[in-house]
Amino acid sequence: MSQNSNNRRTALITGAAGQLGQKVAEHLSAQGKNIIGLYRNRLPTAHKNLLPLWCDLNATETIVAPLKSTDTVIHLAWQGGVLGSAKAATFQHGLEISDEKIQASPNVTTTRNLIRAMERAHSQKIIFVSWVGVDKRATSVMLREKYWAENCVINSAIPIKIIIRVGIVGAGLPDSDFVRAAASVRKIPLLLPVPKNINGVVLTTLPDFIWAIDEALKVVDSKAAGCRVIDLTSTIPSTGASIVAALDFRSRGKRSLKVGGAVGDILFKWAERKFGNTRLAESKITDYLEASTVAVSIPGEGLPAITTAKDAGNKIAVASAI
Repeated sequence: MSQNSNNRRTALITGAAGQLGQKVAEHLSAQGKNIIGLYRNRLPTAHKNLLPLWCDLNATETIVAPLKSTDTVIHLAWQGGVLGSAKAATFQHGLEISDEKIQASPNVTTTRNLIRAMERAHSQKIIFVSWVGVDKRATSVMLREKYWAENCVINSAIPIKIIIRVGIVGAGLPDSDFVRAAASVRKIPLLLPVPKNINGVVLTTLPDFIWAIDEALKVVDSKAAGCRVIDLTSTIPSTGASIVAALDFRSRGKRSLKVGGAVGDILFKWAERKFGNTRLAESKITDYLEASTVAVSIPGEGLPAITTAKDAGNKIAVASAI
């Protein structure tokens, strides 16, 4: 059946109660599009055209029924955030997590379950939100999980497969996990410690992300082989120091004395331990900066070449983007 049929909704959003899921739902609802929002732990924000449905992505049977109401899935659900579900579950720095454990992690497993359910329901399109720099050799668990999740999407029988790769998402998410994680390093009076050697950070603005969702929803041609990738990489990747400075200026309203180099790096890590979250499974700002640093210049093994791209991220100043 066609997606344009009156009885079918524009899209089903997994992780509709998450930070990006709520923004996507708000945007599509404002356009008058009827959508389904899957949630597990908390209800998504109410919107006129949003039908919220509780769903466990670990159980394929519970996913098939709502899929019959739409041809398109926007897959945003992701446990552990920038840590990844495997890292958040064990959280031992320096622990070598095997590829087998990554492939069996909750995030990759739920993606695999969702795809199986979509194939059974004869869904026509999946839009999967990934991260720049995905590679199975990455040190970041989240990037490795995204790599294997992308491979699940690429090798599926779903006719239209679109991957949107983002970095740190700013502009429009003032209460994001990233901003909260950054709060710890801004608590040293008058001093601003900056991380050492964290360059090439990719910043994606919320408007660019919403643009990519809109563009992906327009794709109807299933004849093109392979998978399309919208890569929201920055035109001029930022430094970790510039992002921290922008966050500091926004919160304090004045510029503090920057302390860089080895001393700044020590103070930065001390501030995260001293003033940061006490729960080990919560991410720190360094987790975001390291995960959003592009480690490779070519697609990882088994990944498709980029077929659709848009210059994004640093079209506006870092300070205004954050």
